[in-house]
Amino acid sequence: MQPRQALPGDIPELVRLRAVALEGLGVDPGPDDAPWRASARGWFGKRVGRRADWECFVVGGAPGEPLVAAGMAWVTYHLPSPVRLDGRRGYIDGMVTDGSARGQGHAGRIVGELVGWLGELGVRFVQLHASADGAPVYERAGFVAAHYPGMDLTVPE
Repeated sequence: MQPRQALPGDIPELVRLRAVALEGLGVDPGPDDAPWRASARGWFGKRVGRRADWECFVVGGAPGEPLVAAGMAWVTYHLPSPVRLDGRRGYIDGMVTDGSARGQGHAGRIVGELVGWLGELGVRFVQLHASADGAPVYERAGFVAAHYPGMDLTVPE
């Protein structure tokens, strides 16, 4: 199956696949009525088919039918530099394949579509964070370990 652009009718499945991804990362997504799911529906609703600097590709049936894989990318905006004159970077996130559909190349095809979409926008530098399971997919697509290590901070509420 070839990836296609996500449409608004795919949003419930995108939220379901987000829960699959969270489980794969060791995070309990909670019940179907967990508050984060409503937030995720709203988040996708503001992006799917609405933003020129954000895109999501999916593999599966028509909108409203089950999906087996998804991934998204967006443009991030940074200070210009000698190697990136306009400061734009691509960021790939939300890559997920349902357990029963893994190993069939869906993620690799989605990454290819996302990198191609970013390239059409003139974005030539793409970043992502990879899980141990996902790293081989990105390495096959040409991604290498980042020059600068990542760091995180969670500010208490």
